[in-house]
Amino acid sequence: MASTDSHHVAGGLLTFHIDENGGGASFSAGGLRTAPRSRFWTLSVQHGEHRDCPVHSEEQRGHVAATAEGVRISYSALRAACGADLEVALEVRVTGRDDELEFEARGRASGGVLVRETALPVIELAAGGDVDEALYRPEGLGRRVPEPRTRLYRAHTEYMTDDSAGVWESIAYPGELSMPWQGLETGAGFLYLGRHDPEFSSVLLCAGVPPRGQAGELWLSAVTPSGRDEFGAGPVVVALLPGWRDGAARYRAWADRWYTGPHPDTEPLEGWQRIIMRHQFGEVYFRYTDLVDVFEEGRRHGLDGILLFGWWRGGFDRGYPVYEPDDELGGRAAFEEAIREIRARGGFISLYANGNLVDRTTGYAAEHAQAVAKKDERGLEHVAGYAFAGESRTLRHFSAGSFVIACHGSPEWRRTMAGVARTHGSLGTASIFFDQTAYHLAAWPCFDDSHEHGARTGDEARFRRRTLEEIRTAAGAAGVGSEGMSDCMIPVLNFHHGWGFAFQDEPEAFPALFRTVFPEPVVSNRLLHDERPGWEDQLNYAFVHNLTFDVAIHRCRATVGAVPAYARRLARLIALRRAHRRFFSAGAFELVADAGPVLHARYHLGDAALDVRWNRGDAPVDQGDGVVAPHDVAVLVAERAAR
Repeated sequence: MASTDSHHVAGGLLTFHIDENGGGASFSAGGLRTAPRSRFWTLSVQHGEHRDCPVHSEEQRGHVAATAEGVRISYSALRAACGADLEVALEVRVTGRDDELEFEARGRASGGVLVRETALPVIELAAGGDVDEALYRPEGLGRRVPEPRTRLYRAHTEYMTDDSAGVWESIAYPGELSMPWQGLETGAGFLYLGRHDPEFSSVLLCAGVPPRGQAGELWLSAVTPSGRDEFGAGPVVVALLPGWRDGAARYRAWADRWYTGPHPDTEPLEGWQRIIMRHQFGEVYFRYTDLVDVFEEGRRHGLDGILLFGWWRGGFDRGYPVYEPDDELGGRAAFEEAIREIRARGGFISLYANGNLVDRTTGYAAEHAQAVAKKDERGLEHVAGYAFAGESRTLRHFSAGSFVIACHGSPEWRRTMAGVARTHGSLGTASIFFDQTAYHLAAWPCFDDSHEHGARTGDEARFRRRTLEEIRTAAGAAGVGSEGMSDCMIPVLNFHHGWGFAFQDEPEAFPALFRTVFPEPVVSNRLLHDERPGWEDQLNYAFVHNLTFDVAIHRCRATVGAVPAYARRLARLIALRRAHRRFFSAGAFELVADAGPVLHARYHLGDAALDVRWNRGDAPVDQGDGVVAPHDVAVLVAERAAR
């Protein structure tokens, strides 16, 4: 049970302490101690011409009152770090429940003050730690940062931010973070910090260190964007657990309140060929009459079908949001025939659209961009540019495509996307792919009050879910895919095209973090385009973590036949996965071991389990129940008793 008095709140092993003035706070649990300056929240406010005016909890005086399960800390006014007195009222609630603490805040500003963000809680761990510390963050499929007190200094900008106040790595959810939690493994246990918000509003999860290695401390926080006179933060849960797997289990237990798994129509996908017909710079690589042959070449190597980009007039990253078949590629009738034939042969073909971007050169932009655009606090449109080229240096350097970012809180934009989906459906496809919709800039606040989110600036995720639901209906599609991975989008999608961190093997990649929480979604690897050194292990990495193979040879300009060694290994891995598909599709993922050359994962299903081993080393390894060849994988079905 949680325990509380007017100055302490306990949740399991963790205790929050607050002084009588509501200014100084600390956390404790066994050997875990926080830093002496006693900070536990911060605000950034706009005050006059000062657009980033910090407010620190340790410099305030408030009133602390006991509640049934914790404490309520109230401040009738605040003082900024610059000395200005601010007309900002703030209430922070800290609640102890079983083995966790929960933090929430609500406030209101007046007198011309706008609150840009609320950081709650701020946990500043005292100097110390050891080489066994590791920071776990669900960036993409997962990142494990060893010795974070040292490594986080890589975030030092030297120029763009006030690094003298601290060096922070901040990652947004929904977006670059697939799940809104993080945790630190220490000698005292696993310090879990999770934002448990069923509306999936925007948050930055932050990890930082003091400037220039001065103190050896380590800081963790959750930052909620606002930019309004009314603001809030939370709920954010903090707990001290035995290890990272317990952190994953804690998050999944909360997620099960809303998580229903992938869309009910979801079927396994071993892999696809990603093809760009007309590239961003205008060159044509494929025509509609080529598509059946492309499909058959992929099927010979076990692939399910085609993820088709650049099929419309103007080509990839041009003309958004208008998508019509291109006469130069063969015309509508030839395109419909290719789709019909691939489906008749049992194939998968998913047609691309971009769910977020408006090409600024289009008539649609001239007429609708102002209404549908996501806008910052000044009312300016968010824009993005993508610099693609063939051989031209100047096209890439000076002439990036330019796009307005649409807000899905705009009914006009959702209607437009539904219209695009109807076009896709009219071509005969059973699968549509709306790029970026499930993650890209989803956390960016929109300040256009005319949109359906109104004054709630970080509220777009739920409207993106509506878009994905509505396009499925409009297209009459059995399958809907999108890019990236945000867990709140899983229930409305059939597949996810990987983008971000750990969708390929790279330093600090730790996809076991995601797969331990969510083994179910169909999600692909990314960025393996040829047979450069290490390609074998990139395929092995995808296999062991059950990632659909995204085959994008020479970045979508060629087919899998252009890389024969890659194609042979791919076919072998797909056959191996198909032979054990029941474990990969319905099994629970466990990382058994990843130290040394062999990574050992296990998929549990009923009374049996599938052991999957990946030898990352240069020599064979005898695992007792078999030898794993270098840079290869091996699988073994075991009874539950073998765990």
